[in-house]
Amino acid sequence: MATRRMLQPTARQVRLGSILRGLREDGNGSQGAVCGEIGWSESKLSRIETGRLGISEDDLQFLLDRYGVKDQSLRGYVVDLRRRGNVRGWETRVRSAVSGPYADFIGYESDAAEMYNAETMLIPGLLQTHDYAAAVIKQQVPDMPEEERRERLDIRDKRREVFDRPRPLVFWGVISESVFRHVMGGPEVMAGQLEHLLSLSRDYPSTINIYVLPEESQSHGTLFGPFVILSFPQRWEPDIVYLEGFTSTKFLEDTDQVQEYSRLFRRLMMTDSLRGPESLKLIEHYLNDYRKDV
Repeated sequence: MATRRMLQPTARQVRLGSILRGLREDGNGSQGAVCGEIGWSESKLSRIETGRLGISEDDLQFLLDRYGVKDQSLRGYVVDLRRRGNVRGWETRVRSAVSGPYADFIGYESDAAEMYNAETMLIPGLLQTHDYAAAVIKQQVPDMPEEERRERLDIRDKRREVFDRPRPLVFWGVISESVFRHVMGGPEVMAGQLEHLLSLSRDYPSTINIYVLPEESQSHGTLFGPFVILSFPQRWEPDIVYLEGFTSTKFLEDTDQVQEYSRLFRRLMMTDSLRGPESLKLIEHYLNDYRKDV
Protein backbone atom coordinates (compact mmCIF):
# COMPACT_ATOMS: atom_id res chain seq x y z
CA MET A 1 0.00 0.00 0.00
CA ALA A 2 1.41 3.38 -1.01
CA THR A 3 2.28 6.14 1.42
CA ARG A 4 3.13 9.77 0.82
CA ARG A 5 5.97 11.64 2.47
CA MET A 6 5.64 15.31 3.42
CA LEU A 7 8.11 18.00 4.36
CA GLN A 8 5.67 19.86 6.63
CA PRO A 9 2.26 18.51 7.67
CA THR A 10 -0.78 20.73 7.37
CA ALA A 11 -2.93 21.37 10.43
CA ARG A 12 -5.59 19.06 8.99
CA GLN A 13 -3.08 16.24 8.56
CA VAL A 14 -2.06 16.63 12.19
CA ARG A 15 -5.72 16.53 13.23
CA LEU A 16 -6.30 13.40 11.15
CA GLY A 17 -3.37 11.72 12.84
CA SER A 18 -4.73 12.72 16.24
CA ILE A 19 -8.11 11.15 15.44
CA LEU A 20 -6.47 7.92 14.29
CA ARG A 21 -4.37 7.82 17.45
CA GLY A 22 -7.51 8.28 19.54
CA LEU A 23 -9.31 5.47 17.72
CA ARG A 24 -6.38 3.15 18.32
CA GLU A 25 -6.18 4.05 22.01
CA ASP A 26 -9.96 3.67 22.42
CA GLY A 27 -9.50 0.08 21.32
CA ASN A 28 -6.70 -0.39 23.87
CA GLY A 29 -4.24 -1.14 21.10
CA SER A 30 -0.57 -0.21 21.38
CA GLN A 31 1.30 0.83 18.26
CA GLY A 32 3.34 -2.35 18.50
CA ALA A 33 0.29 -4.61 18.76
CA VAL A 34 -1.53 -2.95 15.87
CA CYS A 35 1.54 -2.93 13.63
CA GLY A 36 2.20 -6.58 14.42
CA GLU A 37 -1.29 -7.47 13.21
CA ILE A 38 -1.30 -5.43 10.01
CA GLY A 39 2.35 -5.78 9.03
CA TRP A 40 3.39 -2.13 9.32
CA SER A 41 6.46 -0.76 11.05
CA GLU A 42 5.84 1.17 14.26
CA SER A 43 7.70 4.08 12.68
CA LYS A 44 5.17 4.26 9.87
CA LEU A 45 2.16 4.31 12.18
CA SER A 46 3.83 6.78 14.52
CA ARG A 47 4.52 9.21 11.69
CA ILE A 48 0.96 8.88 10.39
CA GLU A 49 -0.42 9.63 13.86
CA THR A 50 1.74 12.74 14.16
CA GLY A 51 0.89 13.95 10.66
CA ARG A 52 4.48 13.58 9.44
CA LEU A 53 3.60 10.86 6.95
CA GLY A 54 0.67 10.98 4.58
CA ILE A 55 -1.74 8.09 4.28
CA SER A 56 -3.47 6.78 1.17
CA GLU A 57 -7.23 6.34 1.21
CA ASP A 58 -6.78 2.57 0.94
CA ASP A 59 -4.56 2.54 4.03
CA LEU A 60 -6.98 4.81 5.85
CA GLN A 61 -9.93 2.53 5.14
CA PHE A 62 -7.76 -0.41 6.20
CA LEU A 63 -7.03 1.21 9.58
CA LEU A 64 -10.68 2.14 10.13
CA ASP A 65 -11.64 -1.48 9.50
CA ARG A 66 -8.94 -2.67 11.92
CA TYR A 67 -10.21 -0.28 14.60
CA GLY A 68 -13.77 -1.51 14.10
CA VAL A 69 -15.16 1.88 13.06
CA LYS A 70 -18.69 1.24 11.81
CA ASP A 71 -20.04 4.78 12.22
CA GLN A 72 -20.39 5.94 8.62
CA SER A 73 -20.44 9.59 9.66
CA LEU A 74 -17.07 9.19 11.35
CA ARG A 75 -15.63 7.24 8.44
CA GLY A 76 -16.83 9.86 5.98
CA TYR A 77 -15.45 12.66 8.11
CA VAL A 78 -11.92 11.27 8.42
CA VAL A 79 -11.82 10.41 4.70
CA ASP A 80 -12.87 13.99 3.89
CA LEU A 81 -10.34 15.35 6.39
CA ARG A 82 -7.62 13.35 4.64
CA ARG A 83 -8.69 14.77 1.28
CA ARG A 84 -8.83 18.36 2.54
CA GLY A 85 -5.57 17.87 4.40
CA ASN A 86 -3.80 17.25 1.11
CA VAL A 87 -4.88 20.69 -0.13
CA ARG A 88 -2.46 23.39 0.92
CA GLY A 89 -4.60 26.20 2.32
CA TRP A 90 -3.59 29.82 2.65
CA GLU A 91 -2.15 29.12 6.11
CA THR A 92 0.57 26.99 4.51
CA ARG A 93 1.48 29.83 2.17
CA VAL A 94 2.23 32.26 5.02
CA ARG A 95 4.97 30.20 6.66
CA SER A 96 7.61 32.48 5.18
CA ALA A 97 6.07 35.43 7.04
CA VAL A 98 5.10 33.89 10.39
CA SER A 99 6.34 31.14 12.69
CA GLY A 100 5.39 27.53 12.07
CA PRO A 101 3.20 27.28 15.21
CA TYR A 102 1.33 30.47 14.28
CA ALA A 103 0.73 29.13 10.75
CA ASP A 104 -0.55 25.90 12.32
CA PHE A 105 -2.84 27.93 14.57
CA ILE A 106 -4.29 29.72 11.53
CA GLY A 107 -4.99 26.32 9.99
CA TYR A 108 -6.77 25.08 13.11
CA GLU A 109 -8.66 28.35 13.42
CA SER A 110 -9.94 28.16 9.84
CA ASP A 111 -11.72 24.85 10.58
CA ALA A 112 -12.73 25.42 14.21
CA ALA A 113 -16.39 25.73 15.18
CA GLU A 114 -15.79 27.75 18.35
CA MET A 115 -12.97 29.75 19.89
CA TYR A 116 -12.64 30.56 23.60
CA ASN A 117 -10.08 33.33 24.06
CA ALA A 118 -8.93 34.86 27.36
CA GLU A 119 -6.75 37.95 26.93
CA THR A 120 -4.88 39.71 29.69
CA MET A 121 -2.66 42.14 27.77
CA LEU A 122 -4.12 42.86 24.32
CA ILE A 123 -7.39 42.91 22.41
CA PRO A 124 -7.98 39.40 20.98
CA GLY A 125 -6.27 39.07 17.61
CA LEU A 126 -9.44 38.30 15.65
CA LEU A 127 -11.08 41.44 17.04
CA GLN A 128 -8.19 43.85 16.45
CA THR A 129 -8.52 46.72 13.99
CA HIS A 130 -5.85 47.17 11.34
CA ASP A 131 -4.44 50.22 13.15
CA TYR A 132 -4.38 48.53 16.56
CA ALA A 133 -2.66 45.45 15.10
CA ALA A 134 -0.10 47.72 13.42
CA ALA A 135 0.63 49.39 16.75
CA VAL A 136 1.06 45.99 18.42
CA ILE A 137 3.51 44.82 15.77
CA LYS A 138 5.46 48.07 16.04
CA GLN A 139 5.79 47.60 19.80
CA GLN A 140 6.75 43.94 19.54
CA VAL A 141 9.27 44.27 16.69
CA PRO A 142 10.21 47.96 16.23
CA ASP A 143 12.73 47.29 13.46
CA MET A 144 10.57 44.95 11.36
CA PRO A 145 11.01 45.68 7.62
CA GLU A 146 8.04 47.49 6.10
CA GLU A 147 7.25 44.74 3.59
CA GLU A 148 7.16 42.11 6.33
CA ARG A 149 5.00 44.36 8.51
CA ARG A 150 2.45 44.79 5.70
CA GLU A 151 2.40 41.05 5.12
CA ARG A 152 1.77 40.38 8.82
CA LEU A 153 -1.10 42.87 8.81
CA ASP A 154 -2.60 41.35 5.67
CA ILE A 155 -2.54 37.95 7.38
CA ARG A 156 -4.25 39.39 10.47
CA ASP A 157 -6.92 41.03 8.33
CA LYS A 158 -7.58 37.83 6.36
CA ARG A 159 -8.03 35.80 9.54
CA ARG A 160 -11.21 37.75 10.26
CA GLU A 161 -12.91 36.04 7.32
CA VAL A 162 -13.83 33.17 9.68
CA PHE A 163 -16.73 35.34 10.88
CA ASP A 164 -18.22 35.54 7.38
CA ARG A 165 -17.89 31.96 6.15
CA PRO A 166 -21.07 29.86 5.57
CA ARG A 167 -20.71 28.36 9.05
CA PRO A 168 -19.07 31.21 10.95
CA LEU A 169 -16.73 30.75 13.85
CA VAL A 170 -18.44 31.35 17.20
CA PHE A 171 -16.17 33.50 19.35
CA TRP A 172 -16.24 33.73 23.14
CA GLY A 173 -13.82 36.30 24.51
CA VAL A 174 -12.85 37.30 28.05
CA ILE A 175 -10.79 40.51 28.11
CA SER A 176 -9.15 41.91 31.23
CA GLU A 177 -10.25 45.48 31.95
CA SER A 178 -6.59 46.50 32.13
CA VAL A 179 -6.36 45.93 28.36
CA PHE A 180 -8.56 49.00 27.82
CA ARG A 181 -6.31 51.12 30.03
CA HIS A 182 -3.17 50.14 28.13
CA VAL A 183 -2.94 52.74 25.37
CA MET A 184 -1.80 51.08 22.15
CA GLY A 185 -1.11 53.44 19.26
CA GLY A 186 -2.59 56.51 20.93
CA PRO A 187 -6.12 57.67 21.89
CA GLU A 188 -7.41 57.73 18.31
CA VAL A 189 -6.35 54.14 17.66
CA MET A 190 -7.85 53.03 20.98
CA ALA A 191 -11.11 54.83 20.25
CA GLY A 192 -11.31 53.14 16.86
CA GLN A 193 -10.58 49.77 18.43
CA LEU A 194 -13.26 50.09 21.10
CA GLU A 195 -15.78 51.32 18.53
CA HIS A 196 -14.93 48.21 16.52
CA LEU A 197 -15.63 45.93 19.50
CA LEU A 198 -19.05 47.50 19.99
CA SER A 199 -19.80 47.25 16.26
CA LEU A 200 -18.83 43.58 16.18
CA SER A 201 -21.18 42.88 19.08
CA ARG A 202 -24.02 44.57 17.21
CA ASP A 203 -23.27 43.09 13.78
CA TYR A 204 -22.56 39.52 14.95
CA PRO A 205 -24.85 39.11 17.99
CA SER A 206 -25.04 35.32 17.74
CA THR A 207 -21.39 34.60 16.98
CA ILE A 208 -19.21 37.20 18.75
CA ASN A 209 -19.54 37.28 22.53
CA ILE A 210 -17.40 39.68 24.56
CA TYR A 211 -17.03 39.66 28.34
CA VAL A 212 -14.89 41.98 30.44
CA LEU A 213 -13.00 40.71 33.48
CA PRO A 214 -13.17 43.71 35.86
CA GLU A 215 -10.11 44.87 37.73
CA GLU A 216 -11.70 44.09 41.08
CA SER A 217 -12.15 40.44 40.12
CA GLN A 218 -10.38 37.83 42.21
CA SER A 219 -9.19 36.19 38.98
CA HIS A 220 -6.64 38.82 38.07
CA GLY A 221 -5.20 38.39 34.59
CA THR A 222 -1.64 37.97 35.84
CA LEU A 223 -2.66 34.73 37.54
CA PHE A 224 -3.22 32.82 34.29
CA GLY A 225 -2.04 34.72 31.20
CA PRO A 226 -3.60 34.70 27.72
CA PHE A 227 -4.81 31.47 26.12
CA VAL A 228 -7.04 30.17 23.33
CA ILE A 229 -9.16 27.00 23.25
CA LEU A 230 -10.28 25.77 19.83
CA SER A 231 -13.24 23.43 19.49
CA PHE A 232 -14.00 21.59 16.25
CA PRO A 233 -17.37 20.77 14.70
CA GLN A 234 -17.24 17.00 15.16
CA ARG A 235 -17.31 15.19 18.48
CA TRP A 236 -14.43 12.96 17.38
CA GLU A 237 -11.95 15.81 17.42
CA PRO A 238 -10.59 16.88 20.81
CA ASP A 239 -10.26 20.52 21.76
CA ILE A 240 -6.79 22.04 21.71
CA VAL A 241 -5.24 24.87 23.71
CA TYR A 242 -2.94 27.45 22.13
CA LEU A 243 -0.51 29.40 24.30
CA GLU A 244 1.41 32.29 22.77
CA GLY A 245 4.28 34.07 24.49
CA PHE A 246 6.69 36.76 23.37
CA THR A 247 9.35 34.31 22.20
CA SER A 248 7.56 30.96 22.06
CA THR A 249 4.22 29.31 21.38
CA LYS A 250 2.85 25.85 22.03
CA PHE A 251 -0.22 23.66 21.69
CA LEU A 252 -1.67 21.52 24.46
CA GLU A 253 -3.60 18.42 23.45
CA ASP A 254 -3.40 16.38 26.65
CA THR A 255 -6.98 15.81 27.78
CA ASP A 256 -6.35 16.68 31.43
CA GLN A 257 -4.54 19.91 30.55
CA VAL A 258 -7.22 20.96 28.08
CA GLN A 259 -9.93 20.31 30.67
CA GLU A 260 -8.09 22.48 33.20
CA TYR A 261 -8.10 25.40 30.76
CA SER A 262 -11.73 24.74 29.87
CA ARG A 263 -12.71 24.89 33.54
CA LEU A 264 -10.70 28.09 33.95
CA PHE A 265 -12.41 29.73 30.98
CA ARG A 266 -15.88 28.77 32.18
CA ARG A 267 -15.14 30.27 35.58
CA LEU A 268 -13.74 33.45 34.06
CA MET A 269 -16.70 33.91 31.72
CA MET A 270 -19.61 32.70 33.84
CA THR A 271 -18.54 33.70 37.35
CA ASP A 272 -15.84 36.38 37.32
CA SER A 273 -16.66 38.53 34.27
CA LEU A 274 -19.33 41.14 33.82
CA ARG A 275 -22.41 40.02 31.92
CA GLY A 276 -22.63 40.86 28.22
CA PRO A 277 -24.57 44.16 28.45
CA GLU A 278 -22.47 45.31 31.42
CA SER A 279 -19.28 44.46 29.54
CA LEU A 280 -20.34 46.51 26.54
CA LYS A 281 -21.32 49.40 28.80
CA LEU A 282 -17.84 49.40 30.36
CA ILE A 283 -16.22 49.33 26.90
CA GLU A 284 -18.39 52.31 25.95
CA HIS A 285 -17.19 54.13 29.08
CA TYR A 286 -13.55 53.74 28.02
CA LEU A 287 -14.46 54.70 24.45
CA ASN A 288 -15.93 57.99 25.65
CA ASP A 289 -12.79 58.70 27.66
CA TYR A 290 -10.57 58.15 24.62
CA ARG A 291 -12.81 60.30 22.43
CA LYS A 292 -12.16 63.22 24.75
CA ASP A 293 -8.45 62.96 23.98
CA VAL A 294 -8.78 62.73 20.20
